[in-house]
Amino acid sequence: MGDRAYGPSSKPVPVAAPRSANGTANGGGVGTPRPPSMVPGRVPPPPMYRPKPMQPPPGRRRSGRGWCCACCLWLTLVLVGLVFLGAIALGVFYVIYHPELPTFAVTSLRLAALNVSDSDSVTSRIEFTVTARNPNEKIAFVYGDIGAAFAADGTDIGDGTVSGFLHPSRNTTVIKGSASAAAATVDPVQAASLRSKKSHAMSVEMDSKVGFQIGQFKSKRISVRVLCGGFSAGLAKPAPSPAPIIVAAAPAPTRSKIRLSSSSTGGGGSATTDAKCKLRVKIWIWTF
Repeated sequence: MGDRAYGPSSKPVPVAAPRSANGTANGGGVGTPRPPSMVPGRVPPPPMYRPKPMQPPPGRRRSGRGWCCACCLWLTLVLVGLVFLGAIALGVFYVIYHPELPTFAVTSLRLAALNVSDSDSVTSRIEFTVTARNPNEKIAFVYGDIGAAFAADGTDIGDGTVSGFLHPSRNTTVIKGSASAAAATVDPVQAASLRSKKSHAMSVEMDSKVGFQIGQFKSKRISVRVLCGGFSAGLAKPAPSPAPIIVAAAPAPTRSKIRLSSSSTGGGGSATTDAKCKLRVKIWIWTF
């Protein structure tokens, strides 16, 4: 027999099985996808790229810290602006009115009574005169009630109150008042010091609320304190009682002689001073 010639062997091409009506092929399950048919020498195409729809970026939310920083910044700017405007207003006010503080001086003081008992209680009476000067040409001052507290050798010996008043511009006002203490208890050491001295170093603190007035405008009142010191006073001598009237017998009933003894009214112990005082202004918690 002659030799049979065989052609080159080739791999049989798989043939897709027909899909039955119920969706099964070659015993495949229902709904099971089949892999794509493979053709020798061909590469399956890549899967189709389907871009995802563009979504808008989420809105940026400002954190609480950002709001706090913004509020602090605006508050700082507002405060700086107010300070700047206030400085301008004060400068204009000073240029127009040239304001000056009033001055005070204790011009006289009389220690009418000062008694320290064995139980270390003080009874006193003080009569004083304070001169207030207003050097301003266009500014008047309005004073409320003035409270005065006196001290002798650093010990409180009496308090008093002087009624408020209007202090016009370019005016000098004399303030007269009195202070007293009734059985005020003091420290035993201070009481012994008061007993042992005849002349005492005096000081006084006067507190009031003062406002200024320009024309019809009246400012709000602020607290002020006047500190006076550097003068001394001794206990005033009591005024002698007047002598009794002596009527002499007359020889005739129609005529009589009357002899009156002269009496001195000077109390002694009064101190005439010109003690300067320092004015302190208190605004809220600051004292200038």
